[in-house]
Amino acid sequence: MTKKRISGFQWAMTIFVFFVITFGLPLILKDFQDLITTKKFVFSILSFAPFIASLICILVFKHKRIQLGDLKLGINLKVIERLLLAILLPLIIFIIGMVLSNTYADSFILLQAKDLSVPLWQLFLGQLATAFLLEFGFRSYLQHIVEQKVYTFIASIIVGVIYALWFTVTSFGLTFAMYNFLFYFAFSLIAGELIRGTKGRTIYIATVFHTLMAIGQIFFFSEETGELFSIKLLSLTTLAGALIYIIINMLIRLFKYGKNKAKQRRARGSYDESLNTDYQHKRTYDTDELDETDRYDYSNRRSEAHYQDRYDKREEP
Repeated sequence: MTKKRISGFQWAMTIFVFFVITFGLPLILKDFQDLITTKKFVFSILSFAPFIASLICILVFKHKRIQLGDLKLGINLKVIERLLLAILLPLIIFIIGMVLSNTYADSFILLQAKDLSVPLWQLFLGQLATAFLLEFGFRSYLQHIVEQKVYTFIASIIVGVIYALWFTVTSFGLTFAMYNFLFYFAFSLIAGELIRGTKGRTIYIATVFHTLMAIGQIFFFSEETGELFSIKLLSLTTLAGALIYIIINMLIRLFKYGKNKAKQRRARGSYDESLNTDYQHKRTYDTDELDETDRYDYSNRRSEAHYQDRYDKREEP
């Protein structure tokens, strides 16, 4: 949990304003979808909603430097490591999903690139743009704001709920909506864990992870097994992946924490021992370095102090 200067009132108002704009703006933006020549599954104009909401919050509220704290563009080894994980995790999730689908479904047909109504490169660029706009708003801005007052994992849960509510589709029935919510909630938890400890360099990691998960979701859908089966399998597989990844990360952090604590105790013990040695050295007071007069005065002062102490402690008759 990072402690900043944003007040509790501004923190709550920022989250509230972001929530209202993000959920209200799609009601206006959906009328402009036809102005875009690409299909909706390639690029949805609704993805501008959280992006615009974050920009409005940045302009309206003070402490802009703090609000932009998670929008750093530098790259270091940790970012490269998380980028590799952002590529690897979606592959693992969808491979497991395909294996389970072959096991529990009568048939499974992965959507082929030739069956798409748009070129593959157009799908990739559209999903990349969509991922950037969405993750800019939800991950690089909203999660950073929420983390100002709560711990990172709690912030990931809060943002995950908002993120899943925004994506959940209710037009296919309650069961589909529940699994759809679960999928995006687990999706958001993994993204939140991937950007942990990157010191503001979040946009690359979240965008790559979102792009690959979205493209994989499109290819995973199969008319042979039905939409409900696909989202059910995807949600459970993604949730399992999220739990495993989070637990492994927690164990690693606990191990590092214990190792650092042990190192600090050893360092403190060595420091205390050195202080004790210096103290004992000063108490022994090497009288050999004194000349005869000083040694005589030093001895007399110790004798006088000894007899004065005995005189002060004498018992009254």
